[in-house]
Amino acid sequence: MNDFGELLYAGKTDSNKNGFAFILLGIISFVGANFIYAKMMLMVIGGVFILVGLYLLLFKRSDKFSIYENAIVLTLKGQELSIPKEEINRIEYQEVKVRRSPVVSYYPVLILNNENKVLMNKAFNSMINQDFKKVIESYL
Repeated sequence: MNDFGELLYAGKTDSNKNGFAFILLGIISFVGANFIYAKMMLMVIGGVFILVGLYLLLFKRSDKFSIYENAIVLTLKGQELSIPKEEINRIEYQEVKVRRSPVVSYYPVLILNNENKVLMNKAFNSMINQDFKKVIESYL
């Protein structure tokens, strides 16, 4: 235990998904290049996708956050930002509906006492991140 109390939830934000998606698309392009006539073009495109994915994973790492009893700690680009529980006025939810998907995802937005907003880039919905949903909804 530290100054913030007991750890309720620790996780990473959703920003790593793009890197994995680009690498997966690059690998699929490389494998698919063996089955078509214009191999070189698809291999170049696959190589570019893999390089973009590696760049996102290596240099644009995801941010971490921890939810404690008395504070929420965000680690953004190597710097730690702690928001005490007393400074949080309320928590609102930003609704994001992906096209062609029946599931709506929600991102928590912390509204501070001075009316500043802090978006936590971690989505939850009826199928994913249920433990995060329980912690964030019962936080205040």
